[in-house]
Amino acid sequence: MLAGGIATFHGFALASCPKILLPLANRPLLHYQARVLAEAGVKRLILCLNSGMGERVAERLDCLPYSLECLVKETVYGTGGSLKEVEDAIQGDAFWVLSGELLLTADLAGMLAFHQQRCAMATVGVLRVQEAPWEMERVEFDADRRIKTIHRIHPEQERRSMLRPAGLYLFQLEVLDSIPPGRYFDLKEQLFVPLHQRGAPTWIWVMPGYSNNITSIGDFFTANLDILNGRVPMPDQENPGNPAADDDQAQVSASAKVFAPVALGPGSRIGDESMILGPSAIGSHCEIEPGVVVNECVILNNARVGQGAYLHRCVVSDGAVISSWTHLHEMAVMQSLASPKELTVCSLREQASRHPGKVVGPLEWQTYSQPFCKAVKRGLDMIVAILGLAITAPLMLIIALAIKLDSPGTIIFRQERCGLRGRNFTMYKFRSMVDNSEELKQGLQDLNEVDGPMFKIIRDPRITRVGRILRNTNLDELPQLYNVLKGDMSLVGPRPLSLEEMRYNPKWREARLSVRPGMSGLWQVEAHTKVFFNDWLVNDLEYVQQCSLGLDLKILVKTMKKAVRDLFLFEKQ
Repeated sequence: MLAGGIATFHGFALASCPKILLPLANRPLLHYQARVLAEAGVKRLILCLNSGMGERVAERLDCLPYSLECLVKETVYGTGGSLKEVEDAIQGDAFWVLSGELLLTADLAGMLAFHQQRCAMATVGVLRVQEAPWEMERVEFDADRRIKTIHRIHPEQERRSMLRPAGLYLFQLEVLDSIPPGRYFDLKEQLFVPLHQRGAPTWIWVMPGYSNNITSIGDFFTANLDILNGRVPMPDQENPGNPAADDDQAQVSASAKVFAPVALGPGSRIGDESMILGPSAIGSHCEIEPGVVVNECVILNNARVGQGAYLHRCVVSDGAVISSWTHLHEMAVMQSLASPKELTVCSLREQASRHPGKVVGPLEWQTYSQPFCKAVKRGLDMIVAILGLAITAPLMLIIALAIKLDSPGTIIFRQERCGLRGRNFTMYKFRSMVDNSEELKQGLQDLNEVDGPMFKIIRDPRITRVGRILRNTNLDELPQLYNVLKGDMSLVGPRPLSLEEMRYNPKWREARLSVRPGMSGLWQVEAHTKVFFNDWLVNDLEYVQQCSLGLDLKILVKTMKKAVRDLFLFEKQ
């Protein structure tokens, strides 16, 4: 099970735990998943978690209501690379892979029978879709219905498939031979293309029953209501529509009214004259003060709702405090990742459509909270860009002449990149490679020294003589000051990439697109020499979650130190 790290929704959290531990009608999602797996005959469950999550999850496994042997492994190399990391723990000839955000009721014995009948190397559980939003993925297959690839929707890619992966896979053990060890590897984007090219039998299995990928706060809310309304059976009781077995442990005032279906957690207290209208779930040790109305809500553990408050179709995070007489309608009260005690309120409604001219819609990642900070950052960008262009103009003329005399081709390298909110812009650099470098790249894939979407060869044969000097001194990036002046880029931010290069990780992609890309950034100064895609992910997400003027200044100082050091080392060579 690919369980990952702390569950976040657009940069905010409901609790400091992975999604498999988020409560659905007061039972962790893991309990629902374990029920389906146990019914299919699964005996061993390997939980792949991000660093730092293992101990937090292990202590919660004792209460698992099914006799599954559970192993907790912390992994770092992506969805596919994680499988390679736990290869020694996988037993038997075949194994399932399940997304840690998938709630399902399908009888997996049917999928196993299908897999065996087709002598499949890989079988992917899929769902039929009518119209999917931009984030959705597609399964592309050949005339024989064998899987060619799984991709996230992109304007340049095939969109006619009306099937999307559900987050459920059944593999033969030999599949692991196609995953390189010790490097980032994406299960969907990188595995199925080589399997199809080898002629390996890969098939799709349309999943019956209920499925819900909990990728948004709206999905989480819907999953709770579906369970309470009986669409999904509880993992440890027959009738999910009635109050849970531990409701008698909650203290309900004699004057309060509770209308089923409601799940009340142990240790919770419902005050005088309060009204709880189902379907609603109230976690353990919650305090509902007198006169409160809770109507179709999900309230997590240790929350407190003040006197006279009215909540309608809301989600309240772990430990949150709702002030007295507050009125909230279709809202989510969530925690800041930087400080769980800081709460934010956002709409529970999901945007139904996106602007047709945009690759991605509005994003809700935490960025500079004050307009003043944004204005200062933009002002600093413009001042430095103007001064930088004026001061370096003579040097840039010399560089342009050197490039022209050194090799045929353009002086300026232009490439479309993805900017703030997914808007494309043309990025400028001094050309440091031969003119047909992009065409030659395909023939050099075997020499790639990094993983994920990155392509880097330390001694790249496409680099020209002048280009090597420019790269070693970072002078090839001077034209990007013009991008900063135009507002396409900032001095500090994530490295600008094309959307195609960001397809591997939706969370990483949306985080990057919530801020302007930068000439320098946390990854460039902290991990630029590292070859692991996971380091890139961590640094970009850290910058977006903690971005501030202070962090920008710190990165700029480190950038200048690095530039001086690189120049000194180059002169020494």
